[in-house]
Amino acid sequence: MSAEQQPSAWWLGIDLVAVSLFIVGARWTQGDGALGLLLDGLPFFAGVIVGWVVMHAWRHPVTVVWTGIGVWLIAVAMAMAIRLVVGEPVDSRFLFLTVIVLGAFLIGWRGIAWILDALFGAVPEDARPPR
Repeated sequence: MSAEQQPSAWWLGIDLVAVSLFIVGARWTQGDGALGLLLDGLPFFAGVIVGWVVMHAWRHPVTVVWTGIGVWLIAVAMAMAIRLVVGEPVDSRFLFLTVIVLGAFLIGWRGIAWILDALFGAVPEDARPPR
C-alpha cells in the first residue's frame, strides 16, 4: 500500500472497528461465537464500505458533516435492507438503537479527530477537508 493510500485505510479501519464494537455490544448477551458475530456484522460492514464508496470518503475521511453523516446513514440503510432481504428481524427498537449507536460511533470519532486537529494539528493534511 502506498503512503498516499495508508491514511485512508486507517480511517476506514476506524469505521470498521466502530461497527465491530457496535456488533459486539449488541450481541454480547446472546453468547454468540466469533462466527455469529461476523455473520451479524456483515450487513453493517458492507454498509460502511458502500458508504465510503458513495461518499468518496477517502478524499476527506474525517469530515463530520458530509463524510461522517453520509457513511452513517448509508451504513444504516444498507444494513437494514440486507437484514430485511435475508429475513432477519428489523423492529423499531433495533432500528432506533442502530441509528443512535452507529451515529455516535461513526460521527463521534470524526468529531474527536476534529477537536484533536483543532487543538494539536493531529490529523494528516490529506485527510482534512479543504480550507
